[in-house]
Amino acid sequence: MLTVDHPHNSPFWQWIWYSKENRLYLLLSAGLMLVQFIVFKYLFPYPNFLPDSYSYLEIAANNNDINIWPVGYSKFLRLCSVFTHADTALIFFQYLLLQLSVLYFIFTIIYFLQPGKVITGLLFFIGVIDPVLLHVSNLISSDALFTALSICWATQLLWIMKGARLPFLIVHACLLLLAFMVRYNALYYPAISIVIIAFSRSGIRLKLAGALLILVLIGGYIVSTVKEYQLQTGTSQFSAFGGWQIASNALYMYAHQTPEPLRDVPDRFKPLHAIVIRHMDSLRHVKERPDTALGIYYLWNGQSPLKQYLGVKWSKDTTTVYFTRWAAMAPLYGSYGAYAIRKHPQAFAKYYLLPNLINYYVPATEFLGIYNMGKDSVDQPAKDWFRYKTKHVTSHTKFYKINITESYALIMALVNLSFLMGCISFLILNGFKNGGYLPKILLIAFILWLANSAFSIMASPIVLRYQVFPMIISAAFSLIIIEYIIDLANAGEPETTAEINPSTDASPMPVSEPLH
Repeated sequence: MLTVDHPHNSPFWQWIWYSKENRLYLLLSAGLMLVQFIVFKYLFPYPNFLPDSYSYLEIAANNNDINIWPVGYSKFLRLCSVFTHADTALIFFQYLLLQLSVLYFIFTIIYFLQPGKVITGLLFFIGVIDPVLLHVSNLISSDALFTALSICWATQLLWIMKGARLPFLIVHACLLLLAFMVRYNALYYPAISIVIIAFSRSGIRLKLAGALLILVLIGGYIVSTVKEYQLQTGTSQFSAFGGWQIASNALYMYAHQTPEPLRDVPDRFKPLHAIVIRHMDSLRHVKERPDTALGIYYLWNGQSPLKQYLGVKWSKDTTTVYFTRWAAMAPLYGSYGAYAIRKHPQAFAKYYLLPNLINYYVPATEFLGIYNMGKDSVDQPAKDWFRYKTKHVTSHTKFYKINITESYALIMALVNLSFLMGCISFLILNGFKNGGYLPKILLIAFILWLANSAFSIMASPIVLRYQVFPMIISAAFSLIIIEYIIDLANAGEPETTAEINPSTDASPMPVSEPLH
């Protein structure tokens, strides 16, 4: 029977271990994780390498502070290399972090809401058995680490809403910083954290301290990164990739919308725009266009206008390193992309936002759908970093295609639809007017879902590995809503329950705190 707050008097971590049922779930989860990992590594003995992998490995080897991608994952690789360069150890650690974050999230939901045995079993089964977690963890990419940090961050929001002490808020701010360093998809995380802290049951001083910690840590990192860009590239910016991405998104619009005449654009954009016009005209005569679907063509293909103009701009310079040249173009590209989008907002919505909205609900498997990009060898950075004797890699699967991930396009569509319909049903059934913690938790989950949807659709073309975090959150709360509706139907009317310890409801502290 689903309740709307936890009835336990013991602290969270003690409740997990000293409860016979919870300890059984924990031990079974550990056993299943180990067995799955052993079988998986037999089938896929090497990591799954993608183009980004070699960039991360080179950054780690050179210990760069800025690069094309955020450097957090490369710092993580360096940290792991202190202990071992074995690829299996790295993949296992990524998988362990991801699974522990999922268990932390599931146990927190059970602690607060006490769902029935069926839903509890499903939560653990889906969380532990999910094969996509193994495949994400097998990537030499920031995906597994970022997903684990994001799940922990979202779980901490559930605790913060009930109030939290200063040590917990410090840990939360540090977790936010780590997520921010690993991937800039966390750009909207601080805003949500500050809002949740503001509406939590903590005292006013703790709220101010928690918000200030986030602003200081994130702000300090941004300032440091901007200074490093200025020092190394001569441009003042936070993320060079962002400028390239905005321009790339705009060019997918121009693939369908005729660019305006060269005379109508600002002078500083004319050299680039001239290349764009010629390129779009040439693509109209190609039988199979490379930009028919949203992807990475305009970012990385050597024939794209952005790459062509980069070559033209730096044609007389043979000494400046590639990254400096690449980063120096980002401010211009970002301004050009923003200009094009402002000129054609309806076309941008039709040809970029709408297709990406479809991608969000039915994401492509991309590199999760193929092992090592279909190749039987790796590039030199992987051989050097992991101390391989040869570049040749093998697998015990018959084909390089990973068929099991193909089903996740449909699964993502069903999860998003069920979560959205569940929230609407919860609202219609006056669930948000009930007392207790369930409405607050679902509100947090909906805010996360909405923010992630909006940011993902606007930021870049969506693929499956970017959406594992919201998939886990949405799937779990879909089950919670289903049980609520079933309980409501069995009861005949909404069951309103009070917060725990109603006599002390005004207290800013939760009954138990996850760090104590």
